[in-house]
Amino acid sequence: MCLSGCDDEKRVTSDYNAPMARLSILYICIGNTCRSPMAEVITRSMGGDRVTAASAGLMPFGRIVASTVETLEDLGYEPRGLSSKAVDDVDLTSFDIIVSLVGDSGLHYLPPTLGAQLESWSSPDPYGEDDEVYLAVARELERRIHDLLADHEDRELPIL
Repeated sequence: MCLSGCDDEKRVTSDYNAPMARLSILYICIGNTCRSPMAEVITRSMGGDRVTAASAGLMPFGRIVASTVETLEDLGYEPRGLSSKAVDDVDLTSFDIIVSLVGDSGLHYLPPTLGAQLESWSSPDPYGEDDEVYLAVARELERRIHDLLADHEDRELPIL
């Protein structure tokens, strides 16, 4: 291990201070057709290989609506691989953070024993609205996701 006068390329990282595994985030909403799929795609893009993102619905619609895909594409995101699925179809124990996009009411559907950090965001549902509403929701999600990822940027194991 280099103790002094080393450049970063020669520095050895201790196993006890190695970066943690990817941060995993699940977004939930009602239908898993607008808000939570948007959040999933935005998080994947912003977080890169540091983050795993998924989405699910309390009562999934069964498909991602075209306005969601079009909004994401218009903002430069790649929405491939999205599918509408139920919260019951997701392993809730595999996530570090679960974000309800329907406020506190969405968290009441989750088991109380989850070890995940629970976040409650109230985000308007753009379903059936015009393109401007979809865009406004996506922009708000971008801001909140940016802040969430920034808050978890330096996750490391404690030095024992």
